[in-house]
Amino acid sequence: LIDLLNAGIDQADKILADRSPEMNPDERHKLAKALGLSAIKYSDLSSHRMSDYSFSYDKMLRFEGNTAAFLMYSYVRILGIKRKIGARADELIKNAKLDLNHPSEIALALHLARFSETLKQVEEELLPNRLTDYLYQLAEKFNAFFRDCRVEGSPEEASRLKLADLTLKTMREGFHILGIEPVERM
Repeated sequence: LIDLLNAGIDQADKILADRSPEMNPDERHKLAKALGLSAIKYSDLSSHRMSDYSFSYDKMLRFEGNTAAFLMYSYVRILGIKRKIGARADELIKNAKLDLNHPSEIALALHLARFSETLKQVEEELLPNRLTDYLYQLAEKFNAFFRDCRVEGSPEEASRLKLADLTLKTMREGFHILGIEPVERM
C-alpha cells in the first residue's frame, strides 16, 4: 500500500513539474503529496462499492473529469477570485445578499441547496460515491458560472462572490467528509 501511495505521489509530482516547471520543488512535492493521496482516495470513493474499477494513476490525476484534481482546481480557482478581490472580500461576502439572475448563477445555487439532501442519501445508502458525484457536478456548475459570470469588478460582484464562497465552503465540507485535504494553490 505504501508503494502504491508513493507511486501516486511521484506521478503527481511529474505531472505538476510538466504543468508548472517554475514551481519551487519543495512546494511542488508538498502539493504532489496532497494531490496524489487525494486522487487515490477520491478515485476509490467515487466508485460504487459493488462495482469493479481499474486502478490507473493516469485517470486519477487528470485535471478534467470526475477526479480529485479537477475538484481541487475548481476549489483553488475560488480562492484565486477571493485573493484578487483582496482584503475587502470577507466584508463583501458578509454583507452580500444573493441576487441570482443569470442561468449559471441559478443552476449553481440550486445545486448548492441539494448538499444536505445528498449527505442524507450518503448516510442512508452508505454510498460515498453519491457525495463524489455531487461534488463533481458542483465543480462543473461552478466552472460554468465562472465562465459565464464575471465576479471581480462586476456590478454583481458581492452577490457572485458570496455564491462562490458558498461553493468553496460546500466543497471544503465535502472534502472533509471524504478525508481529502484541499490545497490552497495549484
